[in-house]
Amino acid sequence: MTDSNTRLAPPSPAVLDPSRLEALADLGLSERSDARMERFAERVRDQLGVPVSLVSLVQADQQVFPGMCGLPDPWASSRSTPLSHSFCQHVVTTGEPLVIEDARLVPLVRDNLATIEIGVVGYLGTPLTDDHGHVLGSLCAIDTSPRQWTERELAILHDIATDCSNELRLLLARLDADRERERRDAIDDQLQDLLHRSQQLLTVAEVLNSCRSLDDVRRALDRFSDPRAGLVEMRLRLADDSPRLSESAHLVMVEDVDAPGSPLDPAERAALRRRGARSVAWLPLFGSGPLLGYVELLWDVPHRVDSRERPMAAALAAYTGQALERAILIQNRIDVARELQTAMLAPLPHGTGLDLDACYLPAMSEEQIGGDWYDAFVLPRGEGASVVVSVGDITGHDLAAATVMGQVRAMLRQAAWDAPDAPPSAHLAGLELACEAFDIPASGTAVLARLAPVPGTRRWQLTWVNAGHPPPLVVEPDGGSGLLTDHDMMFGHPELALRPRTDHTIELRPGATVVLYTDGITDDSSSDRDEQVSALVDLVGRTRAGGAGAVVRALADRFVDMPDDVVALVLQVPAEG
Repeated sequence: MTDSNTRLAPPSPAVLDPSRLEALADLGLSERSDARMERFAERVRDQLGVPVSLVSLVQADQQVFPGMCGLPDPWASSRSTPLSHSFCQHVVTTGEPLVIEDARLVPLVRDNLATIEIGVVGYLGTPLTDDHGHVLGSLCAIDTSPRQWTERELAILHDIATDCSNELRLLLARLDADRERERRDAIDDQLQDLLHRSQQLLTVAEVLNSCRSLDDVRRALDRFSDPRAGLVEMRLRLADDSPRLSESAHLVMVEDVDAPGSPLDPAERAALRRRGARSVAWLPLFGSGPLLGYVELLWDVPHRVDSRERPMAAALAAYTGQALERAILIQNRIDVARELQTAMLAPLPHGTGLDLDACYLPAMSEEQIGGDWYDAFVLPRGEGASVVVSVGDITGHDLAAATVMGQVRAMLRQAAWDAPDAPPSAHLAGLELACEAFDIPASGTAVLARLAPVPGTRRWQLTWVNAGHPPPLVVEPDGGSGLLTDHDMMFGHPELALRPRTDHTIELRPGATVVLYTDGITDDSSSDRDEQVSALVDLVGRTRAGGAGAVVRALADRFVDMPDDVVALVLQVPAEG
């Protein structure tokens, strides 16, 4: 218990203790009336029979009374006093009850303005504490006359103060529970956000890892737009298309395209506004070498890429850079293969007496490049000349297959030139022997045919050998059609042959049309093979009147973007008349 002869002192360190003041701030009680605190003040007044009772919370520069009975104005109206009018600050300082019989006689408080201006004479105050031992204030009983406080009155005030402290602790516990719940909810939100971002990164990685072309990368970026977050567009920009960004190897951000000081010129701002953009960012893309380009991100609201978004942006840039580099390398490889393949497909001969045309259609899939070919050339034969045609497909779909195709095509030509009177089966057998002798890994399917005019007629004799290839289609002048289905096993495996290859011969009437093609036409997994053959028959029947060129153009339109390369060679016997 505080000695009543203690010297008067300014606010003590205990009053100004930051953790105590923080607990008071957390409590949220102030000079506003609080029903719970009012009941404690009323109990003190009723049970101790005093004119004034207070629940006093001592702040850094004042004391406030959320519970109060009998205090005169103007103090009652403000429900607070400065510390110059506070006895309760001494309870906070000592952490013990303060008992004063006559304040006018006690040096500690006789000069306190509560004594002089409010008329506090008898005072009994007991600490109000929290769970951490901070003295938040005092529950006090005040008399305007000298008063000798009894032990029973001290015990009553102590009991009421205990109840009041418990109520304050309950308020703080609820606050702690609310804070813990908020903290838990915040952590849960962060975890959900991290999970969402992780799932996004996984999706980004999976989608971009499957990209094989620039169009694939562009389509993938379209998937990652998020209009709910204001991200309305993601666009791939190659380095050559972005001269103003070519010097930047870091994120370039314009938070508001219309803000003063924007680095964009008026034309750029107008172009972005037309695309619905209020904010724009460019993520630089790198592979294993120099800058490849940028991902351009557009928001329809002013936006800043903050610390939470930067890891996602960095991952997006890394995955996109790898996908872009891979797409460029694949495209370069495809371009080289296409050029090589095209270079090896020589022009068709003229003046053969037949109407000839052909087409080569690259596969829809970038990986499907290589071994399909067509060829036609003229061989001297006796008094006239014969036309040799071939269509084939080397096993495999890569640059190696394209290279082997060029060799096989040239070797077939050589075999036919060296033995112009030999049948096509002999030329094919010669090819297989040469490949075996020179260790050329050539295998696949092919149709090799020779056409020669039938003397004294306008007909042509067609002699062919089929090494496991799709059967040629013949459309007769009267519109009837059929497939030349006779065939042997594929070439390149002579050790498996059970019998010699067989030649087959038919005569073609004037106006007959023959189509040799590769399996790209009939091997579409999304369609039935018979349906594809029927489509081919129908197309040739509808267009053959326009000549071989019309048939080829129709084939190119109908069978473009197939899963495999498509080769078609069309020959037509001139019609009579």
